[in-house]
Amino acid sequence: MRKGIKAGAVGITLAAMMSFSAQAEVIKLTAGSSHPPFLPWVEVITKHVVPETNVRLEAMGSDTRIEWTEAYAGALFNPVNALEGVEGGLADLAWVGTIFEPEKLPLHNVHFYAPFAVSGVHQLTEIGNDLHDQIPAMDQQWAKYNQVHLGAMADGSYHLITKEPINSLDDLKGLKLLAGGAVANWLEGTGATAVNAAFPEFYNAISTGVADGAVMTINGMLPFKIHEVAPHITLVDMGGPITGSLTMNADTFNSLPADVQGILKGLGKEYSKMVADAVGGREKGFLAKMQEQGAIVSSLPEAERQRWADGLPDLAGDWVAMNSAKGLPAADVLKAFLDGGRDRGSPPLRDWGN
Repeated sequence: MRKGIKAGAVGITLAAMMSFSAQAEVIKLTAGSSHPPFLPWVEVITKHVVPETNVRLEAMGSDTRIEWTEAYAGALFNPVNALEGVEGGLADLAWVGTIFEPEKLPLHNVHFYAPFAVSGVHQLTEIGNDLHDQIPAMDQQWAKYNQVHLGAMADGSYHLITKEPINSLDDLKGLKLLAGGAVANWLEGTGATAVNAAFPEFYNAISTGVADGAVMTINGMLPFKIHEVAPHITLVDMGGPITGSLTMNADTFNSLPADVQGILKGLGKEYSKMVADAVGGREKGFLAKMQEQGAIVSSLPEAERQRWADGLPDLAGDWVAMNSAKGLPAADVLKAFLDGGRDRGSPPLRDWGN
């Protein structure tokens, strides 16, 4: 019998325990996340991964059962220390935002240095998993932090949401636009100034005049009500992010029986698909709802998108050079990322590989 319930964990939910022999092994595990369960990448953990483990163990005739403790919404760790939280065993299984770890997980942030490439959430999710299957260094980076990768997740493409309409690239000159982390690089050469902030800060920053708008995903616009203070949504399709992964503490995973390991690996792949379905399904509805509430939606002309992409510095080349100097196969990851898009009918607007 393993010890797995962590001190301070809250929201205990016991998975339905079917009738099985008195000799059965009960393994106690904790599932966690820095984010709340109403978000798709956490909701799928609590509604599918957690309950389905015991359903499948019973179906295969195993005497093992999992007793889950669930702790979400920052009960165990916040977004910027989730990687360390799983590494140290605060949670056995959790969503870790790779988007928050550009230094520790650089290869998992390749998409931020090749904008105007892949935008479909299902495409990005598949590519995120393929990168782990094709390039050992991806899993090795997780192993460095005592984790096993189970499934990638992604969000939709980035667009503009501003106080005033944007009809051409020239309209960006002089604007202060909120752009978190590496997304700020996408504004180089446009004449706009990037203001670093997280989505929860966007509303106040725009309403108080700190910024004129933001670069963000549609799935972030409606929940944070950004359209109320910046009613002009310009569909630019700059490409989307592979934002995180479902991972498991490696010590925990390696201690589990083979049948449990196999089930969790399979559920990791299902997790990716189900999150992509949920995230992709929200975009169209969110955009329509914002329009109903007064948002004005337009699309940036294709010629202006091309002009934007061509005017950016060599983000991918600089990223490859920096990480190759550290001994990382950054060129291979970039090529696999771009080829993954091409294979799925999404050729990059700019060939970042050359």
